[in-house]
Amino acid sequence: MLTIRKFAALAGTTRRTLLFYDENELFKPAKVAPNGYRYYDYDQLYQLKFILQLRKLGLSVKDIKHLQAQQQPESLDQQLQQTLAKIQSEITNLTELQTVLTERYEHPQSAIPTMTLTPTIIERPATDFWCSSQSVGCTDDDISQLYQEFYRLINPLKLLNKQESGFLTALKDSSPEHYPEANFRIIKTVSNTKQTTVPIITRPAGRYLVMTASSERVDIMAALAKIQKTVHQQQLKIADNYWQLNLAERLTTKASSNQISIEYQLI
Repeated sequence: MLTIRKFAALAGTTRRTLLFYDENELFKPAKVAPNGYRYYDYDQLYQLKFILQLRKLGLSVKDIKHLQAQQQPESLDQQLQQTLAKIQSEITNLTELQTVLTERYEHPQSAIPTMTLTPTIIERPATDFWCSSQSVGCTDDDISQLYQEFYRLINPLKLLNKQESGFLTALKDSSPEHYPEANFRIIKTVSNTKQTTVPIITRPAGRYLVMTASSERVDIMAALAKIQKTVHQQQLKIADNYWQLNLAERLTTKASSNQISIEYQLI
């Protein structure tokens, strides 16, 4: 017979594990001497290795004890089917996480909007964005509900891939007085082609009138007024909506970063 230490070494486990299994009546020694020393038979190795593999698959001590009590192959099959489903789900989750982290560190990051304190004309490349449904209101609750639903559809992990995000807001003539009631869509740069349930819109390549502002309503309205003034003074023509892009990946209020870029396409 083998001492607990020698048997643990033979099985590739630890003395502590054997004591734990003994205390929980999952796997007991063949003999316990009057002095309390535990001894094991070589033949017990095969039962223990089977238990260790079930534990590696994620079965609890309680699950294994239940299987041992039933002594039916069908019971083990059912338990392992559940384990397989759990493993497959974890693989899917880990694969999604791997994809997002690969996008973050290996794929080119979307161009970060330029900080401009006055309205400035800047060239922008064509970019595809996923977009949410159109807003039905502008309250905190309206925005949070739309935000939750949108990222549920494209995968919340997309928040971590460092690609552009923000809003597409319908606001003709950059009118600050109409901003509080303007309809909008939440947008996020498309980073793969697997997502098919969320609409995709394209920001056209071209020249944009751009200005930076804080995400506070009063500052956004002030920036819109400056853009409107520039448009009138320079006799420019702008689109009927603007792209509001976050200047940081950490969002602080109303699904926006502290600083945002307001961008009207020149037409």
